[in-house]
This record gives sequence, structure tokens and C-alpha cells, in this order.
Amino acid sequence: MLVVTADDLGLSESVDSAILTAHRAGVVRSTSLLVTFPRAAEAAELARGERALEIGLHLDLVEGTPVSDPARVPTLLGPDGRFRGLGPLFAALVTRRVRAEEIAAEVRAQVARARALGTPALAWDSHRHVHLFPLVARVVGALGRELDARWIRRAAPPRARVGWKQASLALATVGSAPFFRGVAGNDWYVDLTSERSLPDAARVALLAALPGVGEVTAHPGTRADAGDALGARRPRDLALLTDPLLRAALGTDVVRPRVL
Repeated sequence: MLVVTADDLGLSESVDSAILTAHRAGVVRSTSLLVTFPRAAEAAELARGERALEIGLHLDLVEGTPVSDPARVPTLLGPDGRFRGLGPLFAALVTRRVRAEEIAAEVRAQVARARALGTPALAWDSHRHVHLFPLVARVVGALGRELDARWIRRAAPPRARVGWKQASLALATVGSAPFFRGVAGNDWYVDLTSERSLPDAARVALLAALPGVGEVTAHPGTRADAGDALGARRPRDLALLTDPLLRAALGTDVVRPRVL
């Protein structure tokens, strides 16, 4: 069984437009909402208009602005009041300069914000996979069970021979597994955007033959926005997700939402 998710809903107008196109004219059945960016409310409203599009929560501790009172989460923030970024956050976690109670406060606030915007927020993943970091995973797992999350993304690749990023995510998935116990998730994971060369439609379609429940993610966009680290990769993701061959190969019965 295959899940196809478009991440970063709410990041920008071009990303939101591409996600809707990838759903209407492509194979995307799930998306994940960033509530830490100004477009969150508009993006949620647009996505809720697509009755067959499942809307999960893209937890963010690395790029946007906190939903909770900044005074409650100072160890998560940089001098500008925004999240401090992936590298600095990782360093702060390793040196134990981030408080678990602040992570919990912000995760609670993001879940509450997503649900206030009319999205169920039952499927959880995260911006830059930060929910797999040990301290963050412990908090996310506990809150997932408390707040009725039905899915937490794992990031183990489906094959043994992988690149350094996939190997790192596999290791992080193993380390975080005890914290997510009791909340369902995928058995294996492929991020199309991070592939060195974008797979063609036939290769992606073949992933549906792998055993277990797999999640395939992408980060579509209609253009390369200034300051977007993924840049030109977004339009190529959109082209793949809407490829007629891929849509025909997967049909209507193969791709399922994360939360049934």
C-alpha cells in the first residue's frame, strides 16, 4: 500500500497552488500543513475545499515563527524571534540547551492551531524531519498518544544501499521508534525531492509493489521562490506527481490516505 504526501502546505502561494494541482491532476492524496507561516489559514481553507485530500500537520521547529508565546519557548528561538534553524537547533539539542517542556508547549500550540483552522491534524510529520531527533521524538510521541494522533511519519528507506541522508534518517527512525510506539505509521519512506536524480514515473510506480505501507513524499511548487532552499526542485516534483503515466499506473485503488 502506498501513501503519497505533498509537504509544506502553507509555505507560499506557489507551493499551495502546486499541492492542489498535484492532488487534482496527479497522485497526491495527503498533504501536511505548516501553521508557523502567515499563509496557514488561507492554505487550510483551500485544502479543506478538496474533500479527498487528507490534511495532516507539518510540525515546525526550524524555520517559521512559533505559534506559542515566544516567552514560553526561548530555547527554540534565535535573536530575531524565529526558530533558530536546523543546524543551530541540532547543536542546541546535542548540548542540552533546549528544554523538553518548551518543545511540548510549541507542539501543543501547533496542533491546536491546525485544528482551529478546521483540519483534523491526525497525521504528523515535520519540517526537516526534526521529530526524529531523540528529545523531540520523546515529546512528539507522548503528545501524539495524548492528542489522538493516528499517524507519525517514520523515515526508514525501503532498501539497504542508500546515500548518507537516507542512512541518517534510517538510524534516526530506529532511535525514535520506542517513543512512537502505540501510534501507527509507515513501514518505509522515500523522499523524491532528495533523490540525486529524480526518478521517472515508472520507477515511482514500482514502489507500490514493495511490501508494507510506504510513504512517498515530495515538495511541489510552481516556481523556484527566492530564499527557498529547494528552489528548482519544486517544479520538477510537480511534473512527476502529475505525470499521466504515473497516474495511470497507480490507478484509483493503490494510493491511500495516511489516516483511514
